[in-house]
Amino acid sequence: MNAKLSARILVALSVLYAVMIGILAVLHVAQTTMTAFLIVGAMVLGALWVIRGLFTGRASRADRN
Repeated sequence: MNAKLSARILVALSVLYAVMIGILAVLHVAQTTMTAFLIVGAMVLGALWVIRGLFTGRASRADRN
């Protein structure tokens, strides 16, 4: 998977996550359910962005040398 494709996938997942938060808010989902969804989703997306940054950062540094 190249860097552009992984970035597009992560942006799409981030947008989907934001839409799901909006839907849950509109539907007045229980606060504890929404809080758990927010925390877990943010941690997973954040970890994926960090992993992508680490691997694409290494690849771009290797290309420069």
